[in-house]
This record gives sequence, structure tokens and C-alpha cells, in this order.
Amino acid sequence: MAEKDPDVAAFWAWCKERAAKRGNMTLAETRESFDAEMARIPLADNVTTESLSFGSVPVEKITPATATPGKVLLYLHGGGHVFGSIKSHRHFVSRLAVATKATAYHIDYRLAPEHPYPAAIEDALVAYRAILDSGIAPADLIVGGESAGGNLAAALLLKLKDEKLPQPAGLYLLSPWLDMTTAAESYEKVGARDPMITREGIVGVALAYLGNQPDNPLASPVRADVAGLPPMLIQVGSEEVLLSDSTTFANNAAMTGIDVSLRVWAGMPHAWPLFHPFLRAGLPAIDEVGAWMRKRLGII
Repeated sequence: MAEKDPDVAAFWAWCKERAAKRGNMTLAETRESFDAEMARIPLADNVTTESLSFGSVPVEKITPATATPGKVLLYLHGGGHVFGSIKSHRHFVSRLAVATKATAYHIDYRLAPEHPYPAAIEDALVAYRAILDSGIAPADLIVGGESAGGNLAAALLLKLKDEKLPQPAGLYLLSPWLDMTTAAESYEKVGARDPMITREGIVGVALAYLGNQPDNPLASPVRADVAGLPPMLIQVGSEEVLLSDSTTFANNAAMTGIDVSLRVWAGMPHAWPLFHPFLRAGLPAIDEVGAWMRKRLGII
């Protein structure tokens, strides 16, 4: 069991401490606290960062010294659509960029509840178009995201399909939140073990994200027609309530003939590679992503 692993047990305790500390925080305080906490994790070695924008969307460009020219990762951070930013996730994106040997573009899309659905999807689409307009071919581009960012990454590709725009070379999803409801099997079977996410928490952020809009396949990609999407890698932990989101989405994709690599990491909690300083399994998971992305992008 995961609780018997000292590495994971320590992380479980840390998660409970964080949850207790943030229990009485406002959303603004939670955003500031999370950004500050995660920003203390150093970037990967030998990368440069540049702040820019795609129209009104703030962007951080992260370029490893080993980056292959013309190969790009567009990354969409998690945080329940209500927190998270370039600051909180740049360390993780920098490691993905190094592992892939590609240049990463990491965007600060608009957050709910101030900017509910579909504002974040609109921002992601602006970024995708801007990358293509810069001369990057779709075959040289990967779209990725974790948790709510995984929701946004999947929704972006569905939006591309609707807009009849070219798909990227691949889709990377880490612990994606792909269903606005909480009816999935893993809420019952895994919920008691998840140290980070609760059914009540998902209900709250889903309401904030949707605002006055009804649930639909762009908000809950598990109910979308995914035919025509590119090959995908999905990583998910066995100890998270969102496990069914990944298994259902992977099954739906596989049924249409999409090349799907579903990797369920035993004993791991939600988005564990993001917390690689605390969990030893984080860096091997990042290496796995890098190898898959390099193969999709034709990087030797």
C-alpha cells in the first residue's frame, strides 16, 4: 500500500498540513500561497526564460541549452481552474522542456471564478494559433497539461477539431481532470485514499469554472467525440479520485483507434511529478514523458 512507502507517507502528511493551513484562506490568499510555495522549487539546470505575450495572454518561454530548434511544447498548468500560474509551475515545465529537448511555452490563462468557462479555452486557442503563426508546424508541437490544465489541453484539441485546425503531434495529460461531475467509480473506490482531492472540492471548483454555463463535452472531455485527436500519453496515480477520468478517456480514445499510452503509477497521488522534490517517483515519470515526447517530435 502507498502509506507503507516512507517517501509517500511523508508527502501524505505534508498534504494534510497544507490543507489545514489553507482551510481558512481566501482564494486570493490561496493563489499567493501556492505560487510562493511552488516558486521556491528551482528550475532545471541550463535553461533560459523569457516573458512575452500572445496577444493578451501572458507567456513564459523556457528554452533548454539542448533544445532542438523548431520543436515546441505548449503547456497548460493545473490548479482547478481557480489558481496556479507561470510562477507555480515553471520549475516543472523547465524539467519537461529539458527532458524533451524542446522549447516550452507556458501560459497564464484566465482563471475562474472571475473568468469562467470558456475563457481559459479561448486563451489556449490564442496561444496555439500564435505558435503556428510563428512558423512552427503542427507535427513539431506537443500540447500538455496536468489536472485542470489537462482538462484544458484536451478541450483545446477538441476545439481545434471543431475549428478544423490541424492537430499537434501529441497530447500529454498528467492526472487530468476530465469530468465536471463526481459520479465516476474512483470517487468511491479511491476517494478515501486520496490525500489531495475530495469530492466536495471538485464540486466547488466545477461550479466556479462553469459559472452559469451548463456542463458540456468541452468542459468534460470524457463525454466528447475524441476521434481525430493525436496520439496521447496519460500518466495518473493509483491513489487519486481522478483515476477514472484517465481510464475512461483513454478507453474512449483507444476505441476510435488513437494510439494511447496509459500509465497508472502504483501508489502515486495526484500530479506527483509536479512534486518531484518530495516524491522520488517524480523524476522517473518526467523522464518517461520526455522519451515519449522526443519520439513524437522526432528528436534523437
